[in-house]
Amino acid sequence: MVSITFLGTGGGRFATIYQTRSTGGMLIEDRGRIHLDPGPGALTNMARLNMDPGFTDAVLISHCHPDHYSDAEVLIEGMTRGGINTRGLLAGSVSTIDGIDGIRPAISDYHRQLPSRVLSMRAGDEADIAGMRTRFTPTRHTDASGVGAVFETSAGTVSYMGDTAPREEVTASHEGCRVLILNVTRPFGARLRCHLCSEDVPAIVERLRPELTVLTHMGVKMVEQGPEEQALRLERMTGSRIVAARDMMRLDIGDSLRVNAPTLL
Repeated sequence: MVSITFLGTGGGRFATIYQTRSTGGMLIEDRGRIHLDPGPGALTNMARLNMDPGFTDAVLISHCHPDHYSDAEVLIEGMTRGGINTRGLLAGSVSTIDGIDGIRPAISDYHRQLPSRVLSMRAGDEADIAGMRTRFTPTRHTDASGVGAVFETSAGTVSYMGDTAPREEVTASHEGCRVLILNVTRPFGARLRCHLCSEDVPAIVERLRPELTVLTHMGVKMVEQGPEEQALRLERMTGSRIVAARDMMRLDIGDSLRVNAPTLL
């Protein structure tokens, strides 16, 4: 069984500033535990779910924007038990790990020394991330070095497209996925440059035909419009199963796909 816990389903500048929804990214659990894009709220929501950061095996950051990395350094300290145990993996875009084009690295020199391995990833690179073969995919975003990811899990392929404008080469890099996670920041009729909005989803879903598409990384306008209503409209348009993630929702992937609302402490 593979589990994905959505520690935060908000995204974009103002949703992050005002925490319209939490922006903690997600936790993928299979052979190991990967924390993907741990923005503000990641650690707070792990505490609410009684999840120990010390059991994290890898921290993965898709690009160098604070709604994707701001909790990462503390999470790395948790993964390494306060820096006492050299363990785990840190992987991220070139901008996140090395800095690029005037963008400083998101992770300090000190914190980059704590994990056992640090990887600076480009689209097309592959690596073993916490026991999952992972392929990094292109994006078209304001951070030009940003990446998505395709995880080969024990229950099939899970794709995370990341923050991106809709582009054919981006969509094509996710062919064959069983579960597709899309960062859909804006609702119908509210286009935002270099991001996906609701009207981009049908073409992507019809091309890839996943068993399940999950919408996350929602901006203020998306939340105000009602993500569940957007997902229902998209289901009717595509004939495919589409759900809007909620903060701390858990998706279990086995023979079937089950969405759970966890019990909070």
